[in-house]
Amino acid sequence: MSDPQRYLTWRDRLLGAVCVVVALYLHLRLMGQATNLLSLGLVIAYGLWACIRWKNEPAAILPVYLLGLSIQCLHFCEEYVTGFQQGFRALFGYRWSDRQFVVFNLVWLSIFVLAALGVSIKTRLAYLIVFFFALIGGIGNGIGHLVICIIQQRYFSGSLTAPFCLIVGVTLMARLLGR
Repeated sequence: MSDPQRYLTWRDRLLGAVCVVVALYLHLRLMGQATNLLSLGLVIAYGLWACIRWKNEPAAILPVYLLGLSIQCLHFCEEYVTGFQQGFRALFGYRWSDRQFVVFNLVWLSIFVLAALGVSIKTRLAYLIVFFFALIGGIGNGIGHLVICIIQQRYFSGSLTAPFCLIVGVTLMARLLGR
């Protein structure tokens, strides 16, 4: 099953699209426009998952993905402790409460864990979440925090763990694409 293009059915694509639309609605409704980049990343992840060839090989994906989840947990803790939810206002004019920030992150972490279970049994839909994690949780998170840090010429909440997010995101994407 290393060529998912032959195995993604119209139902797979439809179910994936429905999941994306629901997530986009919930992002906007519950967290506001500050999640627009996450939502864009989810749409791009769907496009990759639905339209390109990727590897459905748990032995190659899971070790990097699980390492990435561990790093994401550390990253979330760093963001929370250093006040990302308050510092976000200066960047985007939107402030999340501590509760909103924690619930939002815990929901996504739960989805990521469920996707790991899905990958372990070669569930195709789980890979949509893995693509999102690689693109946004890894590459986007890593680059975004580091760029803000460089622009501000000082530490920005989440910047210590950001390089590790970036490395895992790039590695995971390479594994997904079979490179």
